[in-house]
Amino acid sequence: MCGRFIMTVDFEMIKAAFRLRAELYDLQPRYNIAPGQDIPVITNTPGGREISPMRWGLIPHWAKDTKIGYKMINARAETVGEKPAFKGAFRRRRCLIPASGFYEWKKEGKVKQPMLITLPGEKVFALAGIWEHWLAPDGSMVYSCSIITTKPNKYLEGIHNRMPVILAGEQEYEPWLSLDEPLFLQHLLRPYEGDMLVHPVTTRVNSPQDDDPGLI
Repeated sequence: MCGRFIMTVDFEMIKAAFRLRAELYDLQPRYNIAPGQDIPVITNTPGGREISPMRWGLIPHWAKDTKIGYKMINARAETVGEKPAFKGAFRRRRCLIPASGFYEWKKEGKVKQPMLITLPGEKVFALAGIWEHWLAPDGSMVYSCSIITTKPNKYLEGIHNRMPVILAGEQEYEPWLSLDEPLFLQHLLRPYEGDMLVHPVTTRVNSPQDDDPGLI
């Protein structure tokens, strides 16, 4: 699964990397993003790509309340097109989730050691995501998202049995954000094929309340 990640670059770098529209967005560096928090999400609109905050943990449109979102932080690549909670979003509401790295926990005996995974030479990259809108009882609209996961690559297989889907640049961003039928996009939902850097970090990462540069 992918249960924590970091996003440490500023808006100008995000705008350039993902060809966003020029509007400003208050983007602060984050070093320990956790489920249930608002995260920056990139979607395609008739006017171009936009970035906006969404709650991490997808809330299906038919949900009775928002609590279900905590169980929906990840969607498996193998079943995202079949699960009732995800299939509608997978078909029509795909998104990019900017990240600078993500955490996984490696079990070493009775201890779980947090590890930070980054891409060499890449200050920001995109995780494949899906998003949904949910009408709250007070009439407001809640926007939420989920990160798609796949089988681990050689760097992650000794740490965890899943990893987030990482899209490899504009040649994959464009089709992922399009309204093409997802049948033609399954080849994108594969383990990352490039190099990765993996190193242990402080166990302070275990607490979502800790969010500072000292974590990495």
